[in-house]
Amino acid sequence: MKSRPFIVFFLCIVFFAQSQEDENPPLPRWSDADAERLLQGENLISDALFRPISEEELAAPVMDGLSLPEYMAELLDVGDPSEIAEEDLVKYFDQKPKSFLTDPQKLLSRQEYRDRLSFLKYHASDSKVGFYVYVFDTKQIIPPNIRAEDVFQRCFADSGPTVLLFYFMGAPERSIIHLSPDLMTAVGRAESARARQSAVNQASVKSQAVDQLDGFCVQMSIRIYWMEKALEAGVIAPPEAEPQAKPEPAHKKYTEMMRHWWSEWNVPFCISVAVLLVGGLFSHWRRSRRKYRLPVFPVAVRLGGTQAAGVGAVISFAHANRPAAAQREQLPEDLGIL
Repeated sequence: MKSRPFIVFFLCIVFFAQSQEDENPPLPRWSDADAERLLQGENLISDALFRPISEEELAAPVMDGLSLPEYMAELLDVGDPSEIAEEDLVKYFDQKPKSFLTDPQKLLSRQEYRDRLSFLKYHASDSKVGFYVYVFDTKQIIPPNIRAEDVFQRCFADSGPTVLLFYFMGAPERSIIHLSPDLMTAVGRAESARARQSAVNQASVKSQAVDQLDGFCVQMSIRIYWMEKALEAGVIAPPEAEPQAKPEPAHKKYTEMMRHWWSEWNVPFCISVAVLLVGGLFSHWRRSRRKYRLPVFPVAVRLGGTQAAGVGAVISFAHANRPAAAQREQLPEDLGIL
């Protein structure tokens, strides 16, 4: 009965704490406009805050698309991207190029153009796989509506095995390659990405933009040779297996469950422990200060006195194993004790 007020007090505190937790304002959320402003350089916290660019994302446009999004160009540190003029886009993609090297913007000098075109012609004379190179400026961004698949279907559908290279002068890491379907079937997506990365590595060791283009094309030509061999041998690349998620260990799952439970019930749990602790200390304090008052019963007066003399007989034995008669103290007879 006495513990009932403590239980009521405890339930009231828990209910109040839970209601206070539910009234907390929600966490702020980033809007699309905020993300766009951050990506444009306003109050930029970190490039990786919203969407860090992984190796898979950098390699994805190699086969799937022709252009890189603007935010990827910024993350690749190309400065302010510039668009390609409409008349130049027509010269690039309106029809099949007349030569293996397409440079309508005259980014290469006449001699540089002739030297690179001579190498591509030499490659074509020794290989059945066509190798076509489109040259763009370092900071240029190709419109997202232009896709590599569309360019290939419109201009190279009847050209047999073909490799398209979209190269950005001075930025080999932004290069984009696209393989015809028969080559893709023979080598697969992973091997195509490795070929591109190998060519990027060879170009990166050069300091001059033209030399980087040479290194990229030479390495890519070597890779195309092995692609052609795989195609002639009838090799079919195995399908890419989807990565299977490893089962989490039992202790990690239990830890995650405890963390989730604690995030929801930490406040009520702490309040409950505090109330129980305070209640226990208060109860112990009251018990330590408790006083007992014994009733005084009336006793009849003996021999007219208010109290007895306060003396009595005390019997003690020195040895526990000897009989009591043997331990009786012998008194002299002259004491007159009867």
